Amino acid sequence: MRRILHIDMDAFFASVEVARNPALRGKAVIIGGNPEDRRGVVSSASYEARSFGVRSAMPIVRARQLCPHGIFIRGSHSVYGEVSRRIREILHSVTPLVQMASIDEAHLDITGSVHLFENEAALAAFLKRKIVEQEQITATIGIASNKMVAKIAANQCKPDGFLAIAPGQEEEFLAALSVSELPGVGPRSREILEMRGIMTVRQLAQIPESHLAQLMGVQAAAGLLAAARGIASDVVEPVRVPKSVSKETTFSEDLADWDELASVLFCLVEHCTHTLRSEGLEARKVSLKVRYSDFETKLFGLTLPEPTCLDTQVVDALKVLLPKAQQRRTRVRLIGVSLSGLSKDQHQMGLFDQKEREKWERLLHTVDDVRDKMGFDSMRLGNTLKVRKKEDSAQD
Repeated sequence: MRRILHIDMDAFFASVEVARNPALRGKAVIIGGNPEDRRGVVSSASYEARSFGVRSAMPIVRARQLCPHGIFIRGSHSVYGEVSRRIREILHSVTPLVQMASIDEAHLDITGSVHLFENEAALAAFLKRKIVEQEQITATIGIASNKMVAKIAANQCKPDGFLAIAPGQEEEFLAALSVSELPGVGPRSREILEMRGIMTVRQLAQIPESHLAQLMGVQAAAGLLAAARGIASDVVEPVRVPKSVSKETTFSEDLADWDELASVLFCLVEHCTHTLRSEGLEARKVSLKVRYSDFETKLFGLTLPEPTCLDTQVVDALKVLLPKAQQRRTRVRLIGVSLSGLSKDQHQMGLFDQKEREKWERLLHTVDDVRDKMGFDSMRLGNTLKVRKKEDSAQD
């Protein structure tokens, strides 16, 4: 039987900020904007902030009401990405079978690795200790026979916890938990189940599938009953090409200056292409996302003649798309870029553009190396410098 380890960094973004600035330790840290931001949402919150009811995805305005003394930080996703990559290297030190579920979560197949340690608890302690020593942040680990139960086990012992579910004990472990702990049970599904007195996983597991199908549909019913019995995938996929890499930003005030909007957009491109190169990926399609002041959202796409990971080629594509977005004479609330049609770095360059592309690749990989060591904002391209100057002025 396989043994799957799920690891989840505790309050990841907030913990990284505390590690960068130890003066924040023990304080209510809220990542996602400043307290005057009328539109931002909380990305992460320290456990001190959570004690006041602050949660991820909560509007910043509401977070300020609940925790007026909180320390609000806009956050730096490039820094968080760098920390995540370093943590991934630690995970690979115990097994090559690592599947990143998100920037701060991962599944590891440790079936063949436990013998290298005294037991599962020792392996988990090794990972937790290495992450604390290197990054000064804590992690919670759950171990079980499949990914779902391992993740739920981790959720039950946060923060900085460890919980292993022995083979054959999956259904017993889940039985007393709320149905909302199961994947696929959102607020609406929970309401439907609880209206019929189904509060716990044990009660859900005892419902005949035909009755549950009448409430949830045939496919959903089968999936929920399997989950309630602790049955789920134990396959860890270490190589998984994401569908897209994207980044967007919502402005505190609607903008009408398209030169300024373009500069912000090209800054977002830098982050996306940096991620592509870090993961050894290239994109074939470039998409521009614009949300106007009346909340209408438009997507404009362009397929490239060949895949790329270069800022210059993505920017050129966006310069073709921007005039289409400008046709609406309306202020802009949100702008973003998405790179899709991803593949592993395997391009074949044409004879005449090979030297030019190789020059840009060498330059940008050098830029990436500097950013990895000194932070993303240590180097910026010319067409995004004024965006950085505005950020600096705002912070001053």
